[in-house]
Amino acid sequence: MAGVRPEKLTVSSIKSRLLNVAQSSLYRVTLAVPQAVRDTLSLNSFDYDNIDLLCCEASLPGSSLTTHEVNNDYHGVTEKMAYRRMYDETIGLTFYVDRNYKVIEMIEGWMDYITGVDDPKRYENPYVSYRVAYPKTYKNNIYLTKFERDHFSTVSTIPRTTLDYTFVSAFPLSLTATPVSYEGSEVLKCSVSFNFIRYVKRIKQISSIAAINEQRSRIDSLVNPPPPNPFAPVTATP
Repeated sequence: MAGVRPEKLTVSSIKSRLLNVAQSSLYRVTLAVPQAVRDTLSLNSFDYDNIDLLCCEASLPGSSLTTHEVNNDYHGVTEKMAYRRMYDETIGLTFYVDRNYKVIEMIEGWMDYITGVDDPKRYENPYVSYRVAYPKTYKNNIYLTKFERDHFSTVSTIPRTTLDYTFVSAFPLSLTATPVSYEGSEVLKCSVSFNFIRYVKRIKQISSIAAINEQRSRIDSLVNPPPPNPFAPVTATP
């Protein structure tokens, strides 16, 4: 069998390939906090937008294939056959903590809502009882968009590629202990682990500024839903 001949590369072609690499620092994480959780917190849309910007570290998700071994007719040869795809169960997000502690208020409030604690003073009772909320009320999607430097270019003819992840039915699973110390002064961070069912990946090519703005508006409408209309007609249920 003839071997594969190496491709003849020029300096310019090598340069264009090596320079066309993705940067790890260009991304956006959007938390769609459930409306039921929002109603229990004293945060507004401006606070939620700031919390999204304070996400300083995230991880693109991973998955694996579960296999079983098959011994075929060839002596000593064992093959692996895939039969299921397994998704990572959690995604870790790290936030800068703002001076008003809105990040901690949101995560702690979200977890308080899940465990049914509406008044922090109840925790002072050693015999406090918990009534966990329904999953439908405290789960919602998390969106992670990976883009590059040309994404916000004003040149409409430049195609822009984004890598979009949707983490389905996510909720905060754990809030890592945040150390404080008198030795030195650093920016305070908190790390949160979110559980989710699965993730959906989409690679999109956007070729106009209008499409980018439409994408932003769509995500913002999911994350910051408009308040209910008090004058809307009420539909009677049988």
